[in-house]
Amino acid sequence: MDVTPHASVDGFFHEVVTDALQAVHLDATETTEWYLVSLLGDFAQARITDEPLVVKLVGSQSAEPAERFRRLKEVGDTSLYVSGFFAESLGRKLVDVDYYVGLGSRAYAELAGRMSGSLTEVYAELSQKFPAFVEVITEVRRRCDFAGADIVRLYEQWVQTRDAWIERKLKALGVLVEPVGTLQ
Repeated sequence: MDVTPHASVDGFFHEVVTDALQAVHLDATETTEWYLVSLLGDFAQARITDEPLVVKLVGSQSAEPAERFRRLKEVGDTSLYVSGFFAESLGRKLVDVDYYVGLGSRAYAELAGRMSGSLTEVYAELSQKFPAFVEVITEVRRRCDFAGADIVRLYEQWVQTRDAWIERKLKALGVLVEPVGTLQ
């Protein structure tokens, strides 16, 4: 995938999410795919709040229906985003990826159980395949992460994996890469 200019954040994220789904071999409904696009667009423009997610999850139980929906959605979305985009740094924290996977999966399952319509299917799919969607978000991060010093890391990944997408990205960044066996 070559990253092409887009008129909107959603256009960019749709291209990257579609490619990431293919890269991790995950079949998702089109509605869920667009949900991920929207989620990434929202987090590109928003700040993650400091209130612990478990407090929001517990607080949702006694909240009015609209507030319950908002809190559960925030817990699910934040858990998915944080566990996908920041998995590496979570390994060094008191709470790890499993904490976020558990919270997010539970929040989405509760949303699916309390709703009707097409979003029920989206939240059920996100809950049931939460770890796989974390991989998708991690893949999105990898595909968006090519600033300055990361070019060296990207090249090192290409040397190890010979990934076609990484090769195209390196070429687009002006890095000369040669097919296997042609370097002397």
